[in-house]
Amino acid sequence: MGWLIYNHVPASIRDEIARLCGGEDDENRNYPVLITRQGAVWYAAVRSEPKNGQRRESGLCPYGAYVTDATGGYVFAAIFLTTTGGGEWGYKSMDETAGPTDAASHAPEKLLSLLSETVNEYETSWRARCRANAALQHRPLKPGNVIRLEELLRFTDGEQRRTFRVSKELFAGARRATTVFTCTETGVACRIRNIKSRGWTRIEGDAP
Repeated sequence: MGWLIYNHVPASIRDEIARLCGGEDDENRNYPVLITRQGAVWYAAVRSEPKNGQRRESGLCPYGAYVTDATGGYVFAAIFLTTTGGGEWGYKSMDETAGPTDAASHAPEKLLSLLSETVNEYETSWRARCRANAALQHRPLKPGNVIRLEELLRFTDGEQRRTFRVSKELFAGARRATTVFTCTETGVACRIRNIKSRGWTRIEGDAP
């Protein structure tokens, strides 16, 4: 599915996501059991269940991707990429069977734990990437650590750097300290965006 753009921003984006996750037809009903957001990407655990409350003989959902419970119901993940600007709001939706990109693979464990067992390789891979990304986000990092990036990173001065000492600095007028990465080779102080999402190894200093 492509992008769908509204000519206004919903009063509650969460409520709009919930509405998009719900619905029913003659045989099934869907409703969200958990909705969460990471940046501009929304994740929902959605339960789908047959109205007759009966499990298929195969034990799988109608399209064979999920193991159902005794009532024939199952829970899957829906992903919504969103954008806001110029008074407009838009979304692009998919489910985990679509093999979302890494940028849309940051669903938290609390949501993943609600999902039904799957026999689909795309879903298995996506859930594994979500858990791997979560593990990266939770790596401890504190002042005094020296880290080495898996790959050289090019900065705005055109130079590439890889190894940094971590420190915290409170700049004038700021309320919160900023993490600063000082290149161990040149002594240049740098800022690195999304450090928790990058591949790096601590080579000096203990974890907190």
